[in-house]
Parts: sequence; C-alpha cells; structure tokens
Amino acid sequence: MSKLNAALPASIASKETTTALATVGDAALDAAISSGALDGVPILGAATGIWRAHKEIGQQLFTRKVVRFLRETNQTTDQERIDFVDRLKAEGKTEDFGEAILLILDRLDDTVKPVILGRLVAAHIRGDMDYDKMMRLTSIVSRCYAEDLELLRNFSDGVQGEKTLIAESLLAAGLLSNGGIDGGDFSDPLAGGIIFNLNEYGDLLKRFGL
Repeated sequence: MSKLNAALPASIASKETTTALATVGDAALDAAISSGALDGVPILGAATGIWRAHKEIGQQLFTRKVVRFLRETNQTTDQERIDFVDRLKAEGKTEDFGEAILLILDRLDDTVKPVILGRLVAAHIRGDMDYDKMMRLTSIVSRCYAEDLELLRNFSDGVQGEKTLIAESLLAAGLLSNGGIDGGDFSDPLAGGIIFNLNEYGDLLKRFGL
C-alpha cells in the first residue's frame, strides 16, 4: 500500500499523466483501462498490478475516479506540479497525502466529487490555498451529497427558503455559518428562518472547486 500512496503524488508530477490523459476521453476510458493504455500513469500502473493480483472488485470505477481527479490537477503547469511534489517530499508528507486522497476517492459514491477534489488540489498547487485548508476541504466534500454542493455556486447569504434543508446539510458539513434568525413575514412562511452565511471554507469551495 505504501507504493500505491507514493504513486499518487508521482502521477500528479508525471509527464506520462499529461500524455495519457490528453488522448483518452470519457467515451474511450473503459477501453483504455481494460487495454492497459493508462498503465504508464504511476498510480494507475501500481493499482492495476494490485487489482490483477487480488481481483479486487471496483477496479474500473476507482480508476475512472482517479482519472477525473488527475485531469483537474493537470490543469496546472508542469513546474507547479513538480514544485508541489518536491514540497511534499521535503515536509515528509508524500505518503500521507497519497493515502488520504486515495482513501477519499475510494469511498466516493459518484463521479462528480473526484473532479471537485482535483480542482481543490490544483488550487493548492497554484498557491491559492494552503495545504491544511485544502485537505480539510477534500474531507468535507467527501461527506456531502454532490447535488447539495450546487447550492453554493450562486449562493447569497440569508434565509434560504425552499433550500433550507440543503443549507442545513451544508451548515452541518462546515461550509456555511449560522447568522441567527430572521423573523420573516407572517404572509410568507418561507420568508423567515435561519440566516445562512457562506464561511471561509464554503467560499474557497465556491471559488476553486465548483
């Protein structure tokens, strides 16, 4: 497993990743996985070897999630990715980072959140957020229902009306803050209620992940 954890940062910095992902679209992804065309990407080559040895269920779904994640981290420059991996090595975080992200990707139940996670890691690689905030956000996103996150895309502070249940879920996840109670208007039962405010983590996710 140690080899697999270290392979994820290596894949982010690898030129083979850029080459492989540039030639494989979603429509051809399953065929590319089955044929071994993506084995040149360090994480996928290492994982495929383990799956072939143990016949682990879910190989293809997991690989699709990893590919979607890497497509987003690949939106940074070659040098930015190399510098990122060098920092991980210097701080002794290479395997910890790889293990944390792989565990999150493995338990995700959709193919939308791997894209969001990749965008968040890319934002850190570019210097738009620090490591701890990035890692905390990846964990938060993993616990949310993917469609609930869409509320943040055009979010405005205040009472959320018919979207209150979704806002409460995002509040519990740590993406919104409770701004108190709005007494509302007796003529409109949806006018009052909890005031939801976008907090720092919600703002970072809105700007860099969605």
